[in-house]
Amino acid sequence: MVVKKLDLRLLRFMKKMKGQVISTCFVSMVGIILYTALNSTAINMSNTLNSYYEVNNFPDLFISVVRISKNKLDLIKKMEGVEEVEGRVMTEVQMKVKKGEPSVELRFLGVDEEKKLSRLTIVSGREIKADREVILLNKFAEDKKLEIGDNIRVQINKKEYIFKVVGLAEQPEYVYLMKDEQSILPPQGKFGVVFIREEFLQNALAYRSQYNEILVTLKDKKEIKGIKDRLEDKLDKYGLKRIVERKNQLSNRAISDEIKGLYDTATVVPMMFLIIAAVIISTIISRMVQNDRMTIGILKSLGYSDYEVLFHYIKYAVFIGGAGALLGSIGGLYLSNLMTEMYAGLFNLPFLIMKIYYRYILGGLVISIIITVIAGMAGAKKTLKIMPSESMKPEVPRGGKRIFLERIEKIWKNIKFSWKIVIRNIFRNRKRFITVVLGVSITYMVTIFPYYQISIFSQIFDEHYGKFQTADYNINFTDPLEKSAILDLKNTLKIDSIEGKIEYPFELKNGWKSKNIPIVGLKPKTEFYNFKNLRGESIELPGDGILLTENLARKLDLMRGDYVLIKNFIPGRDDLEVEVRDIIKQKLGINGYMNIHYMEKYLVDKDMVTGALIHSKNIDRSKIENGKNIASVESTEDLINTSKEFLQITMGSAFIMVIFAGIMGFGIIYNATIISISERIIEFSTLEILGFSKMKIFKLILKETILMAVFGILMGIPLGIKTVKLLAHALQSDLYTLDPNLPVKIHLITTTTTIFFIALSQLFMIKKINNLDLLEVLKSRDS
Repeated sequence: MVVKKLDLRLLRFMKKMKGQVISTCFVSMVGIILYTALNSTAINMSNTLNSYYEVNNFPDLFISVVRISKNKLDLIKKMEGVEEVEGRVMTEVQMKVKKGEPSVELRFLGVDEEKKLSRLTIVSGREIKADREVILLNKFAEDKKLEIGDNIRVQINKKEYIFKVVGLAEQPEYVYLMKDEQSILPPQGKFGVVFIREEFLQNALAYRSQYNEILVTLKDKKEIKGIKDRLEDKLDKYGLKRIVERKNQLSNRAISDEIKGLYDTATVVPMMFLIIAAVIISTIISRMVQNDRMTIGILKSLGYSDYEVLFHYIKYAVFIGGAGALLGSIGGLYLSNLMTEMYAGLFNLPFLIMKIYYRYILGGLVISIIITVIAGMAGAKKTLKIMPSESMKPEVPRGGKRIFLERIEKIWKNIKFSWKIVIRNIFRNRKRFITVVLGVSITYMVTIFPYYQISIFSQIFDEHYGKFQTADYNINFTDPLEKSAILDLKNTLKIDSIEGKIEYPFELKNGWKSKNIPIVGLKPKTEFYNFKNLRGESIELPGDGILLTENLARKLDLMRGDYVLIKNFIPGRDDLEVEVRDIIKQKLGINGYMNIHYMEKYLVDKDMVTGALIHSKNIDRSKIENGKNIASVESTEDLINTSKEFLQITMGSAFIMVIFAGIMGFGIIYNATIISISERIIEFSTLEILGFSKMKIFKLILKETILMAVFGILMGIPLGIKTVKLLAHALQSDLYTLDPNLPVKIHLITTTTTIFFIALSQLFMIKKINNLDLLEVLKSRDS
């Protein structure tokens, strides 16, 4: 019966302090929401991806060659460790569009019903039955608003064709639609994949039972490196361009990195929120024990053990931990569904595996309760030291010795009375001061990253397309052409300036580290690129050697002055060891850059170009796009517009993180202020008798909060900088390079946001102060 009454007493306390209970539950709830949602989304996506790959026989190796005949594939099939081998034909062409519409690049892939690897999943329509029929990648069809029954017009090998769309499909190599390593932005109808009858494409390209791609699956994935090395030797004479492992395949790497990021975030961020909730709970219970000193003594004198009394206060922590976990699990499941559907829109998957993972619900409950129980024990441990006889005596007040500022009379006498009260209280309650300062600094640290994320991607696009690469148009040819093609383009178009370029894939090796990348050959004093080294100095293309991008140099562990081996797969050309003349900054993509004359001499054919760079504001794009041998036309303006759409998606996810950070900051400040009021209730009552209005008392609390917020923000700035550096390093990839340096405006925006959430918590304090009957407190004290 007594236990029941104690529980009722605890419920009355929670009802009275419902603001603290709700705000603490919210902090705990956010942690569990993130834990459940991120883990559930990651496992949903991982299971979906693995199942999709298994059903559609996703290969282990993707090999690009100049040309290999069907019967030569037997050389690979007979290799030890190889399970399946299939040839495939691929070519890239320009889609004929109406005048004024943006250009569209198409990648044609030959398909054969009898082949098993990298199979299509038809989502609507039917399979191909005739030569002039095609199936479109579903994502491209949606972006371009193409439907079954529509026609597309292209030019293959200098001959124009019209094809009828008979189906829409998904394919495991294009779960995330990317053209190449340089393209991290959603193509939005500017790049698509088209599936066509293999035999027809071979005839159109004059391949005659030959292929330019090979797909391979292995019996034992652990043997992949040895098999890859043997394949390089066997395929060298067939013009081997690159061998890509499944883990490095563009689409797979993009989605795998995203899933890994979800798992990593689910490990760190939720724990941060739960620890903050634990600190708040510990502080609240510690204050409860202090106020209940006499009650605890009476309970012990009636025969209740130390641990029975201790458990009474731990129940408060269990309630918050359990309620936060329950609400968080429900919210996490809902958010998980939203996130999985969001990823389904971003990634092209024909089906989704969405389940309720009870282990994460149970795990969230267990983690939350364990952390909050530990917090409750830390806060309630003083109950073990309270003796019944001693509890009847008033608690010995803390000493009121002067703080160090009072010893400096010149400073102290010039401080206003209200500020003296604030400063004394801070120095005499260092534990609460440190807790609040740390809480504000963590709020600042969590808030700064989403703002940095928005800023850095905006900066990447602006710098890459405006300062580093300055061409208005980047043209790629279907096949390498002679340099005279550049002169033909110049005579055909009204342009300001034009330069030919060579862009060709090679494998760079430094010891056991290697990377397949495109090397770009340019004029010695090109006007289309502004190269800057890591010291920020402008440099020109050297006469020999190579310039490497920062992320490529880091991946291969190379520095300026080192030598790197360029493996050349062009028939008749030898491998070349060259000096790394410098490391350059490049925000997007991963490349090597060479003097075009040096590249012609040692790596490719003389007088060869694979594309052109153009400066012109008033160009007739249709003349380029409809020209012969044009594979693609990239407009800088189109790329910038696409980047703005990408940033809108980023801003949505960043906004959610800012809200979660705000809940944390609000919970910390609100609870700290409530505790401060309850601890200083006698002091405030005395001040009211001395003539202080409730608004003046609120201003005292506000001044204290402002001072703690200032210290918290000042501490949060270096913490935020360090966090951004760590995350920027962790998120580095071949696709982009993140600059960890934070502009001042990001700090200003983060500071403003942190102050907003702190101010919001103080608005609730006005009502709390107004509802206090301070004179009644003194009467109770006197009696």
